[in-house]
Amino acid sequence: MRDFKGKVAVVTGGGGTGIGNALVVELARAGAQVAFCDIAHLDKTERDIAGFDAPHFAATVDMAERSQIDAFIAEVIARFGHIDLLVNNAGIALGDRVFDELGDADFDRITDINYWGVVHTTRRCYPSLVQRPEAAIVNISSAQGILALPYLVPYCTTKFAVRGFTDALRAEHRIRGIGNVTVHTVHPGRVATNITLNADYQGPSSGKFHANLQKGTPPAKAARTILRGVRRNTARIFISDGIVHDWLARLLPNAYIHLVRMEMRRQGIAPR
Repeated sequence: MRDFKGKVAVVTGGGGTGIGNALVVELARAGAQVAFCDIAHLDKTERDIAGFDAPHFAATVDMAERSQIDAFIAEVIARFGHIDLLVNNAGIALGDRVFDELGDADFDRITDINYWGVVHTTRRCYPSLVQRPEAAIVNISSAQGILALPYLVPYCTTKFAVRGFTDALRAEHRIRGIGNVTVHTVHPGRVATNITLNADYQGPSSGKFHANLQKGTPPAKAARTILRGVRRNTARIFISDGIVHDWLARLLPNAYIHLVRMEMRRQGIAPR
């Protein structure tokens, strides 16, 4: 997708101050018509794009509820007529919990949002996307969709699943010759968001994890990196130290955990 001007873009998780908010702002700045959803703070994003006079639609949507996703996408089509760009950004982290402290409800909650929310939204937008002269699907995985880390078992599980879904869909498009819809997997490393603070569970290491994130890439820069990757048809888009995680997974698939242990000790995070 060479240009976003006049395109109809859908961004999930677009409220607040994170990557989704920054993507909505950058798309509005580029002249796109933007539909975005979240469970809260949509008014913040609407204020942020007010100066661009960009046609937009904002809706409160719980990404774990398929009926709400269906209604949102149906309204987008009714208002704008079609969809050119889908960014599946919405996602959560459960927070500071080891595996044996987690229950079925925890895994169901994060899987419903982080994985099934991506798949379901893509399925609902897909009939419109494939009819467009040029379109794009952008799914936000994570550096932890490449490199598995301790204390993040449910999060890593869902982000690996998003990576697999997106990479497989891209491969299928190439085999089937669907060249008008590009498919992009995004792997953010450290980005200065509040995902840790917004997690369900807070523990002794939560503050350290949050402080570490704040040293990462600002959301606005992350959004610009993603949109530049879409313009260039970059299949896998890395943000911050996401590329480092990719290299560690490739070069030290079994030994990287020793480096993780050393870094945890350096940050004062005790093993549990």
